[in-house]
Amino acid sequence: MSSWGEFAEARPDMMKLLLEILDWIPITYLATVRDDGAPRVHPVCPIIAEGRMFVAVAATSPKRLDLKRDERYAMHALPGKWREVDGQTRGDDEFYISGVARLVEDAETRRLITETAKHEIRESDWLFEFDIERAMTAYWEKVGQPGTYAVRQYWHAPINGGG
Repeated sequence: MSSWGEFAEARPDMMKLLLEILDWIPITYLATVRDDGAPRVHPVCPIIAEGRMFVAVAATSPKRLDLKRDERYAMHALPGKWREVDGQTRGDDEFYISGVARLVEDAETRRLITETAKHEIRESDWLFEFDIERAMTAYWEKVGQPGTYAVRQYWHAPINGGG
């Protein structure tokens, strides 16, 4: 497992894509595992601070209990906007990560998250830090034409946990 900062150091191109998507639409979909084993999907606003990724969860949200009980998660960013890259128009950039989340309980990290977030963090919110095991980016070529295909890049955290 790697921190956001270790992932960003290993794959700055992939990190840059997610930050561009979040700058445009700051929402991702977070998948968690319910207590009966079924998947659950929630919209969330990731917070990147000091090389770490966090999410604030309302005290009434079922995802807080999902993550406390079973730390595994998957997160998918909304498709990005159409843009020009290397003289080519491309669009619908996607970003996916998975790994484990852990509850943040120390006051200093809570202060960091609260000061960094671009949205309100309530005292009652549960805060989680997300480590990354896998990441994938994709964009689509020939959209709306025969032969449309995705161009994907993958990253996996080293077994020893380093970037």
